[in-house]
Amino acid sequence: MIQLPERELAVLHRLGSFRYLTTRQIERFLFDGSALRPKSREVVTQRLLGRLRRRGLVATTPRIIGGPGGGSVALAYLLTASGQVCIAALSTNARARPRARATWSVQHAVTAADVALAFQESARERNGHDVITWESDGELAAALAGSAVIPDARIVYATKECELDAFIEIDLGTERPAVFAAKVAAYLDLYGSGTWRERLATWPLVLTIAPTAVRAVSLRRTTEAVLRAVPDGDALALVTEFCFAVLSHLLDAGPLGEIWQVAGRVGFHRLVAADTAVDGVATECSASPTNNPLAPAGPLGPLPIAGRSGLHRFTWNDGGSGSTEVKW
Repeated sequence: MIQLPERELAVLHRLGSFRYLTTRQIERFLFDGSALRPKSREVVTQRLLGRLRRRGLVATTPRIIGGPGGGSVALAYLLTASGQVCIAALSTNARARPRARATWSVQHAVTAADVALAFQESARERNGHDVITWESDGELAAALAGSAVIPDARIVYATKECELDAFIEIDLGTERPAVFAAKVAAYLDLYGSGTWRERLATWPLVLTIAPTAVRAVSLRRTTEAVLRAVPDGDALALVTEFCFAVLSHLLDAGPLGEIWQVAGRVGFHRLVAADTAVDGVATECSASPTNNPLAPAGPLGPLPIAGRSGLHRFTWNDGGSGSTEVKW
């Protein structure tokens, strides 16, 4: 069996989780909070990656021109087949992943890593904060077997007084609103089924990170349209809580900044209250109705309904008229 130093193993496990990472991201994961000087961190990371490449455990992607938003996708590292075999042999938690080839897959992966790093650095900067869990979509697919929706990641972020549990969705702006509406519907379907309780004590927030402010507003309005079509939608909005932020805002202000739009509420909110962000007391948000309707079509259910026993399913269709027809 191959014997590898701790840092090299850490890189392999990170690549197994995220699929693709840039050199700079690998450096940040390895040396976040380290006393090493920036140049020394860069040199050590390059040497480490060089050794892994010579062993045949990692490879690099080509710099591909013309991703979803135009421009180029940065060169990134990924596991080779030998690298996947290596981490599978060294850890029972490691899951081999197919080597995705599409340009958007690289961008999706490095964006997810940027979000994970933002939470990691937020925790480092605050006394008593810690990232307890970061689960990849591969791990969640096994945990939520049979679900129509698999989050891109799940994070458990701890403060001194509470734990923030959240599913994470990385949006690249490439899906039509109707596709995202179906995803929201699938989340509500999963919530209504109750199967998640076999593994989770409470329903996580759903945090969607969008590429632009316009896109974040569009996704929030789409989510509100789905919730409006559900009986007791206001109550469901409170217990499922869909939140939206712009990637650049999250990276600049940090994930605990006042950057989150919440479906069914007005304004911007924090995941942790402003005056207790360091002490770790979770914020409470009051519901507020919205008047920004969209009506994409899609299936939803089964869900609980006030005054009825059991779970029920409905379909909706705007019929091109702008009004929503709900059928039970």
